[in-house]
Amino acid sequence: MTVLAQDLRTLITGTTTISSLISTRCHYNHLPQQSAYPHVWFRVTGDPEDLTMDGVGGLHGPATVDLECASTSPTVANNLADAVKTKLHGFKGTMGNATAAAVFVDDKDDDYIPFSNESDEGVTVISYGLRIWYST
Repeated sequence: MTVLAQDLRTLITGTTTISSLISTRCHYNHLPQQSAYPHVWFRVTGDPEDLTMDGVGGLHGPATVDLECASTSPTVANNLADAVKTKLHGFKGTMGNATAAAVFVDDKDDDYIPFSNESDEGVTVISYGLRIWYST
């Protein structure tokens, strides 16, 4: 069985452009206290699975994900956000142990309260919403 969070993290960190900026700092649903910047943080807000009448499933979607690109440098945050959008928007193919049929990135939101950073420490956060259809 596949787990969307692990598969999405594998996809994001397996991209050279992104990993050159964040290394392995791609966090799911929790931000370690000692995490450095820049980083990517995400949470899965929905992951419905379609079932047939005999209980056979495997097709998920649209799974919804909140994703944040954060950095103490506005330039790095924007570069990271651009790299994430370039990789994910319109993506289809192998995503960890799953197969993505379609990934769409909703436009970023400047009027947004970050989930991964609740302090006033001068961090630039660029957020996206993802919609993902995938099969296990």
